[in-house]
Amino acid sequence: MKNVVHNELVRRGHSAEVGTFRAGKVDFVARRADETVYIQVCETMVDPATREHELGPLRSITDAFPKRVITLDRYGLGTTSDGIKVLSAIDWLLRR
Repeated sequence: MKNVVHNELVRRGHSAEVGTFRAGKVDFVARRADETVYIQVCETMVDPATREHELGPLRSITDAFPKRVITLDRYGLGTTSDGIKVLSAIDWLLRR
């Protein structure tokens, strides 16, 4: 799934690199012109430990750039209390 997201980011004109921060790695730091977006990719966040594993590194980033989790889940989508958007991979790929 990470390959699909990476290829789509590149297709949309972003550079996509792995980011390392104090709380761990972020799957992609996507940049295009003056735009930066931090993206985690996971198949599911049903398990609370997995959810924390995916959200933790994004929470540790203190700048104001958007933070996203792209998942195959169809529930639990929306915006967390930290402002991190949890998006359906299908909707993201189709730009819904």
